[in-house]
Amino acid sequence: MFLISVMFALLCLICSILISINWINDIACYFGYFLAIYLVTFIALVPGFNYVFTFISLLFNKKDKKECKKEKDVTVLIPVYNAKKTIKETIESIQKQKYCGNIYINIIDDGSTDGTLELLESMDLDSNITLLKSENKGKALALNKGLQHVETEYTITVDSDTALHPLAVRNIMNKLVNSNKKTAATAGCLFVKNTKRSFITKLQEWDYTLGIFGVKLVQSNYNSTLVAQGAFSAYKTEIIREIGGWENCVGEDIVLTWQLLSKGYETNFAKNAIAFTEVPEKLGNLGKQRRRWARGMIEAFKKVKIYKSKKIDFKSKFLMSLNIFFPFIDLALLIFVPLGLILLALGNPLLIGWISLLVIPLGMLLCLLIEIRRKNMLREIDCKLEKRSILAFIAYVLIYAFILAPYCLIGYVSELINSKKEW
Repeated sequence: MFLISVMFALLCLICSILISINWINDIACYFGYFLAIYLVTFIALVPGFNYVFTFISLLFNKKDKKECKKEKDVTVLIPVYNAKKTIKETIESIQKQKYCGNIYINIIDDGSTDGTLELLESMDLDSNITLLKSENKGKALALNKGLQHVETEYTITVDSDTALHPLAVRNIMNKLVNSNKKTAATAGCLFVKNTKRSFITKLQEWDYTLGIFGVKLVQSNYNSTLVAQGAFSAYKTEIIREIGGWENCVGEDIVLTWQLLSKGYETNFAKNAIAFTEVPEKLGNLGKQRRRWARGMIEAFKKVKIYKSKKIDFKSKFLMSLNIFFPFIDLALLIFVPLGLILLALGNPLLIGWISLLVIPLGMLLCLLIEIRRKNMLREIDCKLEKRSILAFIAYVLIYAFILAPYCLIGYVSELINSKKEW
């Protein structure tokens, strides 16, 4: 399946290069060959390769094992910082889980200043809930403190602004426990909780249900989910302890996942283990989040030497390598779109013309395939979501990546020059 997807994507890439030669020559007449080749490569050729690889990979629907094992006891770690408005809902969603095993909860307050700790202390917490206190030292250290008190074979992390679907723990644990012995972590499926708050949250709803969901489906097909996100993921406790827990960095979840893969372990994705998380409601806050994510990706490359490690599976290494192109694509977007619009206003469709728009039908076909997978999954667990905004979908397809590109570039550069980190 993997080789078929790569070979088909390479074949389409070769065809695309041949088709693009005249386009490159035309652009070079205005801007020179270096910029022409750069723009065509990272606006059309590389995204086209990625689209085809993703599409073919999704055609092969990897079925989950149906075998049923005893539901294991698990400990949920909830790092908390200034979450007075959301922590109660998070705890209640865990307590409502339809799961036969014992669920223990370790809440780690990381020096909250908004009354979160006082709220937690005033609540009548069940005996299975442990409240831990620490100074404000960051999410990673809070998780590690919670990990010290885990006595179960499995650990789940949940963010303090995330609410779980009633079947979330059962489904994520079923995926992890029934996977092969090399599987160290399983990422849960995140959707947007506050989708109706603003147009920015509606945009992110499409990102979570199409972009992030689709990427994780593909990566899980190859047992190489690149981010077991801290908002909702399950782990084998001893393996997390073996690698030293979470590193104190901006992208602690991506670094942890890459460290697991570098040790020869595998990671996957439980598409039917749904959690709903709060997302930024304003563009500035969304930009800060994506800047942090971009910085976390560079951190992962710096801390995990993927090309030196002999234990990383070839499929994992290939998927990790695709991330190298992201900074170049984001920069190309910032150059391509303004130049293209200026030329188009002058009556010249050199950049934004029929060739550059060929990627849109392929993208729409890919969106359709991901939607089919998502709806089938929701039907299986009898979960209904509210209708999404069509206007937001159009904006997501046309301008979402362009809007986020400058924030991502700032994140990449910030980590490369080791500027001060902000959590």
